[in-house]
Amino acid sequence: MKGQGHAFLLLFLSLLLYFSSPSTLPYLNKAYNFLRLLVQPLFEFKGLVVENTKYALETYVLLSRVSEENQRLRAQLEECAIYKTQLKTCESNLFHISKLIELTPELKHYPLLYANVIAYDPSGNDAFLVINKGQGAGLREGMVVFHGDNLVGIVDRVYGGSSRVRTVFSQEFSISALSGDKAYIYKGGYPYGSLLHVNLEDEIRVGDGVFLRVPGKNFPQLTIGTVQSVYQEGKSFFKRVEVKPAVDVRRVSLCIVIREEL
Repeated sequence: MKGQGHAFLLLFLSLLLYFSSPSTLPYLNKAYNFLRLLVQPLFEFKGLVVENTKYALETYVLLSRVSEENQRLRAQLEECAIYKTQLKTCESNLFHISKLIELTPELKHYPLLYANVIAYDPSGNDAFLVINKGQGAGLREGMVVFHGDNLVGIVDRVYGGSSRVRTVFSQEFSISALSGDKAYIYKGGYPYGSLLHVNLEDEIRVGDGVFLRVPGKNFPQLTIGTVQSVYQEGKSFFKRVEVKPAVDVRRVSLCIVIREEL
């Protein structure tokens, strides 16, 4: 009952205010205008805060996206730098391959394998080098390695992913060779190798070429070197013949392996 009385009182006051229009009364209108003057700056400040907050949020989102884009572009630049380095390496390899690709007709019939040199003889005598192909590529000991038309050496040790090549400069290197129309044994050495068992009557001269000879096989006639000097040692029945190897081992970065054993 008491609650219904309160509700009836509120309804009566509402109707009274609605029909009497108190806002038209002079003193109430002044109060209303005064309150509006007090509140108006608050509404303006609220609007300003809303606009600034909206602008700040939009700016933050934009800057976040720019930061993400910068990170993505930076990653792309790093990838491009890596690709550029790889491209230079490929161009260098292609340059070397371009010199080796013009193989003689005989060589084109052999199973060939290209390999990169990954290590040289640290002693400076160029006795061996290491290539990046091994058992996984089917290499075996006794395979011939060359660069251009020049003999580099023979594979003498094979590992899983690499092989050691005994070069024409090594004192442990020896192979059948041909100079003129006669066969000899070429023995390696630094800086000059030598031809063994050259008879005194053999007509061999300075500047003559020395080539690879593989009896029983139709191997290409790769160049070992040229005769550097010829002289007789005492009362020996043989001439001393020094040979300057044609290959510059230190300048070989890409070589070719004939995948057939001697």
